[in-house]
Amino acid sequence: MKGIFKRGIALFITATMIMSALTGCGKAKDGAGDPGSTGKKDEKLLEEAKTQSKDYVFKTEDLVVDGLELRPGDYVDKITMVGDRVYCTVFESNVNYRFYSFDQDGSGLECSELPVEDCDFYKSTCFLSDGSGYSCLNKRKTENDEVSKQEIVKFDSKGNITQNYDCSKLGDGEKPFYVNSLVAYDNGEVYATTNRGLETFSFDEGFNTIVKIEENGENALTYSSQLMKTQTDSLVVFDYVDDLAFYTYAPDEKKLVPMGNVDTANLGLGVCPFIGAGHDIYLSAREGIWSFDKDNDAPVKLLDCLDSDISLNGGLEAIYALSSDEFIAAMLKSDGYKFVKFTKIPPEQVKDKKVLTLATISVDNLMSQVVTKFNNENDEYKINLVEYGSLNDTDFTEGEKKLDMDIVSGNVPDIMTFWFSSTEKYSDKGLFLDLKPYYDRDKKNSDIELLPNIENMLTKDGKMYTFITDFAVGTVATKKKFTEGKKVLTIEDCQKLIEAKNCPYEIAFGFMTKEQILSQGIMSADKMYIDTEKNECHFDSDSFIKLLEFANNFPKEVNFEKYDSDFEAQYRSEVALFYPANIPSFQYYMGFQQAIFGDDVSFIGFPNDQGADQSLIYPSAKFAISSQTKYPDAAWEFIKMLTDEEFMSQKSQFPATKSAFEASAKKALEQPYDEFTGENEVWSVGGVTTKLKPLTQDQVDELKEYILSINTQFELKEDIYKIILEEAPAYFEGQKSAEEVASIIQNRAQICLSENG
Repeated sequence: MKGIFKRGIALFITATMIMSALTGCGKAKDGAGDPGSTGKKDEKLLEEAKTQSKDYVFKTEDLVVDGLELRPGDYVDKITMVGDRVYCTVFESNVNYRFYSFDQDGSGLECSELPVEDCDFYKSTCFLSDGSGYSCLNKRKTENDEVSKQEIVKFDSKGNITQNYDCSKLGDGEKPFYVNSLVAYDNGEVYATTNRGLETFSFDEGFNTIVKIEENGENALTYSSQLMKTQTDSLVVFDYVDDLAFYTYAPDEKKLVPMGNVDTANLGLGVCPFIGAGHDIYLSAREGIWSFDKDNDAPVKLLDCLDSDISLNGGLEAIYALSSDEFIAAMLKSDGYKFVKFTKIPPEQVKDKKVLTLATISVDNLMSQVVTKFNNENDEYKINLVEYGSLNDTDFTEGEKKLDMDIVSGNVPDIMTFWFSSTEKYSDKGLFLDLKPYYDRDKKNSDIELLPNIENMLTKDGKMYTFITDFAVGTVATKKKFTEGKKVLTIEDCQKLIEAKNCPYEIAFGFMTKEQILSQGIMSADKMYIDTEKNECHFDSDSFIKLLEFANNFPKEVNFEKYDSDFEAQYRSEVALFYPANIPSFQYYMGFQQAIFGDDVSFIGFPNDQGADQSLIYPSAKFAISSQTKYPDAAWEFIKMLTDEEFMSQKSQFPATKSAFEASAKKALEQPYDEFTGENEVWSVGGVTTKLKPLTQDQVDELKEYILSINTQFELKEDIYKIILEEAPAYFEGQKSAEEVASIIQNRAQICLSENG
């Protein structure tokens, strides 16, 4: 298994995230996002996006390198210039390591290969003016090795190794060390950063430390410091500490001279330094490209990706500046890396377009791709992204609050996305455009059709104010044999099974606390307790009191030391019984059933006494269009573009459109393969490795039927959830009875509903 994004997110994690939001966890940085702050970025975030910027616009042209084809799985490690030739290093499908050189127009391709064995890899390859170079070869670790081996190799222009140095050959008393990066000069000087500091290297004398870790000022060198050589041959050391810190090496004094610090939070994700002509250093990130010189106080923006309609996964790691107005790069696209040139367009030559703003908390790669495609294919309109989450990089709720303030004040973006928050308060006030006429028209034309339960869920009184493209299903899972044919279990059913299996409550639902179980229960069944149409709530009901009493069986804190840290391993052996989970896809369900449970699984929703399956639809995002937008047709065309097959096929969650959902279901009947290795996909849980098998048609049909039966989406009732989490501890700590706490919650919640209804 490959982490949380591959496996899905357990609902108790979602509950914890929500509780953190409700209790105000997260600290603003430098006042950003603080409601009392008057920071420039906060004030102008949306206003600046409403205008078309022309100062940082570059055009993108494919650079076709004759004879060079990069395939999915290849990784372009580096691009640089040697004389007037472009050099790039490429890991090819994790098997070969080659370096290519070609002219700037893509002609004259030459290729050389450095020898590798299984699991070996090269890093920090640097070239000399004759096409030869140095590299650090990381060798695979064998059973006899205490640490992984490294070699420094010198190679000629054809890729032949002419010299090598084994870094593991240490003198008496020397401790093992590792090399982070290399830089080589034509005069034979070679420098490296290691876990000891900045060092010189030669094949005759080995490594010699010239600046130790922590010398020349605090954090001048760390165990992860990197090297780069500028166009003017200056040696620069850089590292990510609190900021991105740069130092130049003064060889006469043998010390590092501070060059400056860059606050990477202002540049966005994927910040990566690179070199080229025109400036000391360049910086790329998902949002753009900047220059940074020793005489500058801050980076100077050169290229804006959104203004230039460039979609990046992150910062460009393989990029070189031919000048401050022209860059050559390897861009990662859906079908692998492509070589491109970015060339600045003079502001007066940038075509005028009508601007729509798209507000979101966080911009992912797929969103960026769709915006880029829309802008590139549209001569009349342009969408500018407004990332409200950038106001505070430690607390996403600050961005949601800012977006809410903008909307209620009439400063409404053209298109909006929402995560957990309820949107009824906006649509009920007429702030959102009714999308139903647009949807019905295009559904009739067969351009788009939602799953029937999703369409019903989004439609209220014949109107549709929000739209979703993909979703996960939030539920509780258990082995099918425990349900005895029931589709829903009561709280009493669960308690009887827990007692029969002699299962501790702290592991019964997979490491859940009192507050997490309570949060899970109100998240799953809030429509049972809250009637927004009638402005009524029912927290003094027997059902809610039973939920409080059930939650009180769980611990205040979980003692993780008593159990295997991989709580999922407890389900196969029936130590744990109920799994509160997000099921994001058919493919995930394969591993969930086969590797975690190792048996047939039933989805029962959260246990309750109403006989209702309280499973939920968790949209990845909800889209809405402002009723005030000047360009409603263009805004709808963008939302419809989100459902194009090109983008739906890249989603990791259940598609909301009928055609994409059926395609995803059909794919689940095929053998799953690991996208990186090409081998059969396996999941490892608690030391047990399971080779996944395709779902059967009956399993697919059963899962489809279950998904299509869910008609409720999760929405965060923030004010009421806060009340519950504030009052419940009085019962949990024995200060009040469950009935007393339920009555207090009922009174406070009813007042809240009446005031905000």
